[in-house]
Amino acid sequence: MTIFERPADEILDIPFPDAFRFDPSPTWARLRDERPVARVRTLAGAVVWLVTRYDDVKLVLSDPRFSRAGVVAANAPRVGVASPLPGTLPTTDPPEHTRLRRLVASVFVHRRIEQVRPWVRRLADALAEGLAAAGDVVDLRERFALPLPIQVICHLLGVPYADRARFRAMTELAYSMSMAEQDRVDAAMTDLADYMADLVVGTREALLGGRRPPTTLLDHLVIAADDGGDRLGERELVSFGLNLLVAGHETSANQIATFVATLLREPSRWDRLVGEPRLVPEVVEELLRFTRLSEVGQLRIAKQDVEIAGTVIRAGDGVMAAIGSANRDPRAFDRPDELDPHRAARQHLAFGHGPHFCLGAPLARLELQESLHALISRFPRLRLAGKAEQLRWRRVLVSGLAELPVVVG
Repeated sequence: MTIFERPADEILDIPFPDAFRFDPSPTWARLRDERPVARVRTLAGAVVWLVTRYDDVKLVLSDPRFSRAGVVAANAPRVGVASPLPGTLPTTDPPEHTRLRRLVASVFVHRRIEQVRPWVRRLADALAEGLAAAGDVVDLRERFALPLPIQVICHLLGVPYADRARFRAMTELAYSMSMAEQDRVDAAMTDLADYMADLVVGTREALLGGRRPPTTLLDHLVIAADDGGDRLGERELVSFGLNLLVAGHETSANQIATFVATLLREPSRWDRLVGEPRLVPEVVEELLRFTRLSEVGQLRIAKQDVEIAGTVIRAGDGVMAAIGSANRDPRAFDRPDELDPHRAARQHLAFGHGPHFCLGAPLARLELQESLHALISRFPRLRLAGKAEQLRWRRVLVSGLAELPVVVG
């Protein structure tokens, strides 16, 4: 018996049983058509509403009647194992969110991020050369997709690259969806916070001691914390740095590997991009729409009763906005299950929507574009080392391939 042969009010378990693969579960399309607002149970045991249509997802992400600050309340529903950090951009509402974003937004403006493009390009080219020297069959995730964003965020944030093994392991635990790892996840989050607090202390001492001028994101965050007035508090500063470190490499690493694998799954896609490298920016946007970074959704808490698609969501209820589903909604995109490099796909929701639109979107786009440019230039005959369907996926909140063996050619 399929889930759609069961009572309409039955609670579904999410992620769905056929999640973590290239193609989205057919359940997403059937929910959009038949149950656009459905009840689901997360792996943490929380029962929340799941919203799947494009317009409804945009509403939940942008409407002030749905709160992000509510997800850190003591009794708030949880999607994964780790508890969200309070007092940060992802867990505050206006006007507090507006204050915090204003303090750091200038660091992430497009023109400032573009200044590091030449450096990222050189890094991508160097990593591609390292792939070529590693042998005929190499793990592109391990040797390219992971080190590129890790080195970029270390460079920009001011984190020692030598510490990468430490914070990478802790970051992977932070996205765990296994409740059996609760104690390990809690310990990892504590260690990450302690690690960032030590970096903040060292950064402040270096700046106050005049040993170097401010150059990194962490430098500017510390200055924002010390300027007085409408400033960052110490806890906010550590949380900011922690979120940047974790989100700044994990998401991009997963997307780089998934993007390459998605193109290589049908080799003609790769060949076309090799022949038309000018399409890289458009292909990146289409891949952001086409692929899924998560098998669940972004959580909000309803602040008052709201009706969506004929269903009344009560104040205090958790609502999960399924971005991956919205990006495949035929109501918003023509032929959504086709990867079209000429699609005008910038209305996708991969970076969110509304006040919480991803602050790091310009940096993510830059990393993804330069990664593809470097790889199609150095490896025009790149191919998967096995069948795409046999690749293993990581069963975590921010999902991606566990490995990506390729033949470099």
